[in-house]
Amino acid sequence: MGAWGTSINGNDTAEDLKQEYTVAFWKFEVPEALRLLDEYVRQDFDESDPEEWVNYYYSLADFMWKKGILTDEVRDKAVAMIDSGFGLDLWEEAGEKTLQSRKKVLAEFREKLLSPQPPKKKIKPNIHAERIFNDGDIIAIELQTAGKLYTKNTVRAMTEDAFHACDGKFVLMQLVECKPSWHSALVPEVGDHWATFRLFDGVYDEPPEAVNVRTLKPAEFICNSKFSPYFYCESSMYYFKHRQARVLGNDVSSLKDLDLDFNSTACVFFGINRPWVNADSELLAAMGKEPLISIYQGFGRVYRELVYDAISYGEYDHRLTKQENRERFYRLTEAIAERALAAEKDGGIILQLTYGGVMAGVLTVREHLLEDLYIQGDLRNHGFGTLLIQNGLSHAGQGAYLDVPVNHAVLIHICEKLGLSANDGAEAGFIRYIWEVKE
Repeated sequence: MGAWGTSINGNDTAEDLKQEYTVAFWKFEVPEALRLLDEYVRQDFDESDPEEWVNYYYSLADFMWKKGILTDEVRDKAVAMIDSGFGLDLWEEAGEKTLQSRKKVLAEFREKLLSPQPPKKKIKPNIHAERIFNDGDIIAIELQTAGKLYTKNTVRAMTEDAFHACDGKFVLMQLVECKPSWHSALVPEVGDHWATFRLFDGVYDEPPEAVNVRTLKPAEFICNSKFSPYFYCESSMYYFKHRQARVLGNDVSSLKDLDLDFNSTACVFFGINRPWVNADSELLAAMGKEPLISIYQGFGRVYRELVYDAISYGEYDHRLTKQENRERFYRLTEAIAERALAAEKDGGIILQLTYGGVMAGVLTVREHLLEDLYIQGDLRNHGFGTLLIQNGLSHAGQGAYLDVPVNHAVLIHICEKLGLSANDGAEAGFIRYIWEVKE
């Protein structure tokens, strides 16, 4: 049976039909809704299929009773099915204990159906039934940071004062598409819509009079280790009206060449404001992020945290316990940190790459040797390693070199892309790549 319990709604049929009940009684008067539901259900099964029919009819009667719209006809038919034992033979196959549990549930359900039902309730599906804006619309919305916490300091460094100073200012976005993630099978024109926007980098005191989206810089959300300007949200004008939304123009033609990958599309829910997440933090964290390289000062905890993140990212050994993995990563982190500290004492430097004010990568330069390159796990594959090595080569000068593990395909590719020459000067298992400046 497609059931996971003896309860009235503990089965696939009731679960699948729950939203259809809501849509039907939301859109139509009770008699018409019942007629349409009957026609819809009979496309797949009828009374000749006891298992599916009782799951349908009992869940329908239960839904209607809870909403205060149960008719005498539906009630009497459901009670008659219970009294006749219709469909109970299927529960006998599950054993006597399960059968008795089902009988008890049905007896209690019968008693409920015959009791006074609650007052009639308003029925509305928990969906966004309409699309918002037009594809290509360029929209300004107000930031509302007052009284909220900035929650994304691990993505972009921002003080609470700077966050709160954005209150009442505006950001720009463009609607890419607004489409339903679910359609009602009973009423196809009803669906659950979600809007996808691309966010642009920049905060404005007032919305600009004219906007050319082709000259705007996209913002950068980080989603599934990818950078993307796209986010999706509730298709509800309530949130946008509340944020003083203004349509500044439309450029639907600018959408035709966009590469929209849903797997790298962030989620920004305007209806959520919690101490650990809010829409304003999400939007502002995607802005003002340029990779910057400098010499690391104040060697210590921040360096260790980045190295730990980098070496543990995707390197969990399932043969070890969680504690053993953690201890292994700590040991490796300490060994790397001690090596970097020794290099610094010997006149070397630690280069750091920051992205949005947050440390994203490090590289040690010890005379001509470049070593211990580490990039924050979810920021890999974005050219940060190449930037650090390029900068490290300029510090180390002619004859700078890296000893690269023979199985480190990414680092080998970077060295070859930068034009470094390979030789066999490294120890076994490594390739030495040397920077030879050509005249």
